[in-house]
Amino acid sequence: MSSVQKDDSKQQLRRMCKEIAEEITKGTREIPEGESPASEYMENVYDIEWITHQDKSYKAARLLVAGGGPNIWVNLQTNTVQGYWWGDYYEHHFTDNIGLDDYLAELHSC
Repeated sequence: MSSVQKDDSKQQLRRMCKEIAEEITKGTREIPEGESPASEYMENVYDIEWITHQDKSYKAARLLVAGGGPNIWVNLQTNTVQGYWWGDYYEHHFTDNIGLDDYLAELHSC
């Protein structure tokens, strides 16, 4: 990979992480009537990595929201969007204004 391509991939990774974090913070995604923002958001999640206490009760989760190019995780333990691509790492903080953590705690208890 050339240095120009590497710089472009770094910028793209940062942009993607920032957009995801802003979407969760702003909670502006259009949702169908009767659905919660968190349940609608979960429709585009590829994988859930559960983070539990020793007694296996819910502590937090990481959500894989992009893969195959950059791998991007929404980490609800640290409230960061974490992006990995070609050895690069970037993270961007968010505020959970769509209720993802509450939704996942309820999902884990089922």
